[in-house]
Amino acid sequence: MSIAPALSPALSAGDLIFLSGQLAFGADGTIVAPEDVARQTEQVLANLNRVLNGFGLDLSDVVKTTVWLTHTADFPAFNTAYAASFGSHRPARSTVRADLMLPGARVEIDAVAKRR
Repeated sequence: MSIAPALSPALSAGDLIFLSGQLAFGADGTIVAPEDVARQTEQVLANLNRVLNGFGLDLSDVVKTTVWLTHTADFPAFNTAYAASFGSHRPARSTVRADLMLPGARVEIDAVAKRR
């Protein structure tokens, strides 16, 4: 039995867009690279960017992210991939270690973006 999630991918409130947490789902609907947090981070940020594109925005419009990592040892590889995806743009960020809901998921990221 499949249960539809009780959430929206994103909602706008004035100039702000609140994006729900994204996991590293690939085009086939499965978690990509279960052992590679860098690859998962790239996929998560690509998924966030896709949602942002629906509002005419992209990662450069993100002002805040919250990150959940399943393994503290993954932080350096995650941080390198995250920094590469954002380039010189550095949104505010909180990063915590937590168990995630799906097996194989190593990183989840939600975001707040602002229309310019």
